[in-house]
Amino acid sequence: MPMSRAGDTVRRARPAARGFTLIELLVVLTVIALIVTLATPMIQRAVPGVEIKTAAEGLRGELRLARSAAISTNRETWLLIDVETGVYRRSGAARARTVPPAIRLTLLTARREQIDETRGRIRFFPDGTSTGGAVRLSREARAYEVAVDWFDGRVSIDETQAQ
Repeated sequence: MPMSRAGDTVRRARPAARGFTLIELLVVLTVIALIVTLATPMIQRAVPGVEIKTAAEGLRGELRLARSAAISTNRETWLLIDVETGVYRRSGAARARTVPPAIRLTLLTARREQIDETRGRIRFFPDGTSTGGAVRLSREARAYEVAVDWFDGRVSIDETQAQ
């Protein structure tokens, strides 16, 4: 290495600045826009399936809460379901819940639990048993059935064939 004399400046070559060119950035943005454009219809087709599954899970949760409340308070509780409006409410609950309007409900319950043509209920007893029943949620080609076993009050959910 050569020695520098006093007053001489030693200059070292700097590496070239690294980065992206404007063209590279535009190409990447174009590819991202293309992916979003192609993925949007696939996401929209999946949303109704997610919506009906979420509604079925919500209904199952309310039925389970009704059963737990019956056992813990040692009093009968029920879940009232209106198939016309899509509204359901648990006894003692502060507010009612609603399924999205595009989802159709069908209620199968004991005759004595039918209030009128569009409303009925599923009751739970302090020992955990129930009147039993099922609520079918359907939308387009998808359907779920939330069933309550009368013997032990167990609540289950199954995907079924749409009618």
